[in-house]
Amino acid sequence: MQPGDKVIYYIMGAQKFGAIATITGTYFEDYNKLWTNNDEMWPARCSSRLDFALGDDELLDSKKLIDDLSFIENKKNWGVYFQGSIKQIPEIDFKLIESEIRKIAGDRMQASNQQISATSSGGPKAESEFEKAIMSLPLQAASLHDRIGEMLEQIGSWMDYNTQTRHRITPDHAYQLDVAWLNGRNPEIAIEVQDKGNITEAKDRLAQARKFNYRKVIIILKQSDITRLNQIMKHEPDLRSWMEAWSIGAVYKMYMAGEKFFRYYKQLKESVYKEKNELRLVE
Repeated sequence: MQPGDKVIYYIMGAQKFGAIATITGTYFEDYNKLWTNNDEMWPARCSSRLDFALGDDELLDSKKLIDDLSFIENKKNWGVYFQGSIKQIPEIDFKLIESEIRKIAGDRMQASNQQISATSSGGPKAESEFEKAIMSLPLQAASLHDRIGEMLEQIGSWMDYNTQTRHRITPDHAYQLDVAWLNGRNPEIAIEVQDKGNITEAKDRLAQARKFNYRKVIIILKQSDITRLNQIMKHEPDLRSWMEAWSIGAVYKMYMAGEKFFRYYKQLKESVYKEKNELRLVE
């Protein structure tokens, strides 16, 4: 394993996925004990950074994903594909598992976001205020561009899409999309975040996405750039008919409204038996 590699933790006894981490250092040996088990030392180690961790009651059931994981070729005898300490899996499978874990972890993010109020006057109004509000959200990314991408990734997850950032239009394609919403593995919505940089290049990536069956393409850009975009799209009537242009403020509003709506929506559509002594009012 090398710095930058991603790791999914699979809990063998539970047959569930529990966490995702990023490798941050190279191999080293250390014989200091990490756990109390007398018969296990595991001296071969790498330092890592935790990305997502699920609680005991949140763990992702691997059986729900068996049919969609390409590295599991024999679906009836799927358990053998999880045997052994370390397994290397295709990137497309990793992204699917990551997306499902992100959906679960996102529920906790909703609770944090509910505590955020951008301004005392009921929310930001100017574009600079929206940008400042986005930078104050409890997100992982550092730049405005990547934070908007992270927000769009989370919105797609709330809507049960398989959501990806920096996603190749096809596995062997030269272009990467800032954000892609997939239905399983099928392309649905391609999004380019253009807070700065070359609008023409963003347009070209979205044109390629349409070519490979994304049913809708969206560009996120600053209000001052809409005139320039329309000049570029003047001679692209077909692409223009499939494209939408969204402001940074619109993404912020959708994100903040979505975390409230989907918290209730998820509970509303849930249909499972839960033994109760009495009913509690949803508020």
